[in-house]
Amino acid sequence: MRTVALGGTRYPYFYGYDCMDRIVESIAAYDADRFIVVTDDKVLTQHGDSLLTKLGTHAPVQVLSLPAGENIKSLPNLASHLEDAIASGATRRSIVIAFGGGVPGNLAGLVAALLFRGVRLVHIPTTTVAAMDSVISLKQAINSGSGKNHIGTYHMPEAVYLDVAMLRTLEDRELRSGLCEATKNCLAIRPHSIADLRRVLAEGDLTAPGTLLWLLEESLEAKVSVTGQDRYEQKAGLILEYGHTVGHAVEICDQRLRGAAGISHGEAVMFGMLAAARISAAVGGLTRDDVALHDELAQALGAPVAVPSGLDVTDVMNAVRRDNKRGYLPVSEGEAAMVVLDQLGTPMGSRDLPLVPISMDLVEETVASLWAERHGLSLHH
Repeated sequence: MRTVALGGTRYPYFYGYDCMDRIVESIAAYDADRFIVVTDDKVLTQHGDSLLTKLGTHAPVQVLSLPAGENIKSLPNLASHLEDAIASGATRRSIVIAFGGGVPGNLAGLVAALLFRGVRLVHIPTTTVAAMDSVISLKQAINSGSGKNHIGTYHMPEAVYLDVAMLRTLEDRELRSGLCEATKNCLAIRPHSIADLRRVLAEGDLTAPGTLLWLLEESLEAKVSVTGQDRYEQKAGLILEYGHTVGHAVEICDQRLRGAAGISHGEAVMFGMLAAARISAAVGGLTRDDVALHDELAQALGAPVAVPSGLDVTDVMNAVRRDNKRGYLPVSEGEAAMVVLDQLGTPMGSRDLPLVPISMDLVEETVASLWAERHGLSLHH
């Protein structure tokens, strides 16, 4: 067990191997009158039997499930879930259980935060991205029609319960998606861990319990180190947004194009880091070797190293302009507030506000150069 300490907020993170029975026993001890399980159809098919029948021996279980994909994080789905929960008999004693990856987890968090002005929330993550990133946060958000995570609030979970055995059932791409977030932590926060990350990638067995536990511990250490005094991730915790400005833009554009088959969140963040590294170097930060390290890790992770096929640079830039970090730092219309690195583990700006204004022209030029790499073109300036 680890304690997640975010400012003055603390909650337990329990993890073990093949321990679903113990997880159910722990949740049953909350004495809920109803469990509202928010998940997606893929998780429900893979893991539903291991949880729902056991939960149902303690209190009625209502399952709110939608087809897997980023598109479930929408206002209509949020409203539908809230109405269904109330109609089924939810009360202030009910518990919302976020069961799945980061997408249903975000939706569940907002359901819990809004239902009767806040009911208890428990996370049971089933993906590496959720277990190693999104549940280590108070942020609960859904997407607007214009961009990612524009609508949300903060809501503390009662606890997180992880059965590492469930992570071993993930497809290789999903495992690597979580590793992309761990890579972000190494590059932006804990560069001394890069050697261990390289070793994990070289060994190749991402499902080994020891590897998964190392990734979890590393992620917890990195995230808590920058949010310990910043529980809302609006100051020092913004370093966790490294790679997210361009990454979120590419993710939402690709999800619109391909739906659930589109680029994963972790892959998008890794691609966004390739752009951020190049921008960092262009404004006098990272060295050429640092940029090459980003490329090396992206290739080892199997993440995209060029703008995904079918995406238009203009569409990506329109999404960049609607980035959800707008307002933390005053910038002109022709600038984006971005996390860029002076050196590995050290952001430009300040530790208290690791954002700097970056010219939209430079961002577009960088995205265009990565688009050109897919098409075998050479851009000359």
